[in-house]
Amino acid sequence: MSLFLIGLVPIILFLVLLAGLKKSAMFSAYMSLFVAIVLTFIVPAWRMPVQGILASILEGFSVAWMPIGFVVIAALFAYDLSVKTGKIETVKKMLGNITTDKRAQALVLAWGFGGFIEGIAGYGTAVAIPAAIMVSLGFNPLNAALICLIANSTPTAFGTVGLPVTTMVSKLGLDKTGNYTPLFTSLLLLILTCIIPFIIVKMANKEVEGGKNPAYGRGIIPIIVASILGYLIQPVIAFTMGAELPTILSSLFAMILMIVSIKIFIKNEENFVKAPVTAKEALLAWLPYILMIVLIVGTSPVVESIHQLLEPTTTKFNFALGNQDIWFRDGGDPSVTFKWLLAPAAPLFLATVLAGFVQKAKIKDMGEVLWHTTVHKIPSLTVIMGIVALSVVMKHSGMIQSIADGFVSLTGKGFPMISPFLGTIGTFVTGSDLSSNLLFGDLQHSVAEGLKPGSDMLKSLLIASNTAGATGGKMISPQNIAIAASTVGLVGQEGDMLKFTIKYSIVYAIILGILVFIGSVMIA
Repeated sequence: MSLFLIGLVPIILFLVLLAGLKKSAMFSAYMSLFVAIVLTFIVPAWRMPVQGILASILEGFSVAWMPIGFVVIAALFAYDLSVKTGKIETVKKMLGNITTDKRAQALVLAWGFGGFIEGIAGYGTAVAIPAAIMVSLGFNPLNAALICLIANSTPTAFGTVGLPVTTMVSKLGLDKTGNYTPLFTSLLLLILTCIIPFIIVKMANKEVEGGKNPAYGRGIIPIIVASILGYLIQPVIAFTMGAELPTILSSLFAMILMIVSIKIFIKNEENFVKAPVTAKEALLAWLPYILMIVLIVGTSPVVESIHQLLEPTTTKFNFALGNQDIWFRDGGDPSVTFKWLLAPAAPLFLATVLAGFVQKAKIKDMGEVLWHTTVHKIPSLTVIMGIVALSVVMKHSGMIQSIADGFVSLTGKGFPMISPFLGTIGTFVTGSDLSSNLLFGDLQHSVAEGLKPGSDMLKSLLIASNTAGATGGKMISPQNIAIAASTVGLVGQEGDMLKFTIKYSIVYAIILGILVFIGSVMIA
């Protein structure tokens, strides 16, 4: 039990420094990494040679850049270029032309378009962009921000082209026989996916005559149903295609269903005037995202011939140089797989560049945008490097295993009930579903092994549980709330936003805990 408590020190230190003492994420991550390294020297059970520590750090840094760093940069490059070319304004016009009904607008913008942006780019864009559009359409700034925070939950599981899930699957060697981690993640979130649109409509109804009329009247129910049906295809996409496309494709499907339903069931105000957008302008504005979907699907296992053709571009490197049995306590495989063309970064980057040429963007402008995007994200990626290195050092030293053994002893078969709460805490502190998985993923994996040795299904379920729980942490993340507040011009009201969203986050995690527990019993 003493090893369990001591092993928690780096994680608790990270949480205290970042959330309690308000230190920077960079300082918190690397101070925690330093403490973890010190513990490997002073605790005999975790002692590693210097070579093992250095190899662990290099492995962590490498994972932070491939695939995480390159995918993040490629995704944000696409968005930043659309801002540079002005095509994002066309997208905004098209979305504003759909309806005058505030409830329907909130669903399309925060739930549909916000989900799509989350699937492509993530990192706060899914809150900032819809919230800005909603304010321009006449929404109360505070209400717009809160709606977008609530909406920016379930879609984040597969945000930034599925990075939170694909990173853990690759890192932990999961899903050798199928896409079970993406499937379990999508299944855990189904009930919440059915609930959140009702909450969004209830909140948006405040914009209609002060909320005096029934929130679910005047033709809105078919639009809610459409918004839910669109996302219900996620399990199918997750299991057949993997984690890269569930949010992107389901959000697009949801938007199409909602727009069709709005045209049938919602009447616009008589003085409603649409902003003119030609078919050519619409096609050019959406072209990068169309190409992304085509290229991601085209290089995925769904198109087996192309996928196999590109397989030789994948390389594997062992940072322990074959000495893991001597250097590492866990004896695990420290190899990192570099998917140079099969990782989402390549299709994202290629789609953006091709679309840029079609949109007649100058090569100089594309270069400047890419440089600006890269430089702007380096601090965030440096933080991720520290967090990943921390998790790798703790894993290879046996620290994670000690914590896992402690959790198994304390909670036994009841651990799955609290599993999503770890994900929620992780996102609350780090602001990222991905970072939450990197922080607690190894722990969830080790606990699963302790509960049912050799059960890959339980390992996938608990990683899915962490991912799903992390999505509920997005609405209370200080980082996400700060983005929302600054976007709508309400800096200083972050505390009020947190007070509103925290009750939803707690109920969210409780529902997930019950579902994960039921799932763990079924697997057992």
